[in-house]
Amino acid sequence: MARIWRDSPGQLLALYLVLGVIALAVSHSSPSAKSQLHWFLLAIFLAWRVSRGGWLSRLVLILVSMTSFTGAAFIGPRQWNLGILALLAIYAAQVALLASPAVYQRTRRNPSTDPALVSMRPPVWMFLSALLTGLVATLISLGNMGSAAIPGCGPIGATIAQLPGRCFGLAQGYPVRFLTAYQGTPLIDKAGLADDWAHWSVVSFAVFYLLLLLHHRHDVPRDQPVTAEDPAVV
Repeated sequence: MARIWRDSPGQLLALYLVLGVIALAVSHSSPSAKSQLHWFLLAIFLAWRVSRGGWLSRLVLILVSMTSFTGAAFIGPRQWNLGILALLAIYAAQVALLASPAVYQRTRRNPSTDPALVSMRPPVWMFLSALLTGLVATLISLGNMGSAAIPGCGPIGATIAQLPGRCFGLAQGYPVRFLTAYQGTPLIDKAGLADDWAHWSVVSFAVFYLLLLLHHRHDVPRDQPVTAEDPAVV
């Protein structure tokens, strides 16, 4: 497997497409299933371009996979099921395949055998920075306010439509409004807070990793100058 990861871009791209088929099967009942099918047909062409050395096609595939991962993550843990978890795993695996040394080297003008140059594994600081940035974004989201049901107010088992007016108040946070006030006392929904933190951490990590990919795209070694005889394929 290690050899394929380093030296077999064709097999990794084929696996990328197989995962795309599985994602279509998992999300076949969603409202966006038709648009996802159209995108997958385009993804087949883009994957072929990547196999021919197309760095721009690879970047597009990475962006779409990361966007799909973020969209699935923002559904929220309270609505997660096995299908959503499967989609998250698929999209993450697709990004990893596109960032693998073999695929990355296939789209470089001057392929290198130096592991330090082809390694696209996110460093530890990126995970920690994503958590910190996610926490900051969660606190900033307190500026987003709206009406929401107060946790623990009203009869047990009552639906939102059955709650009395006193059980609704101004709440803050996004996408989950986790800070509310009941009779002048602030109430923090710990699950909602963790939900928001997880969402913003995922988004932050996606942004940091995208910046890492763009940095490696332009990180051409000085001892391997670009030559006109071996142009990059777009």
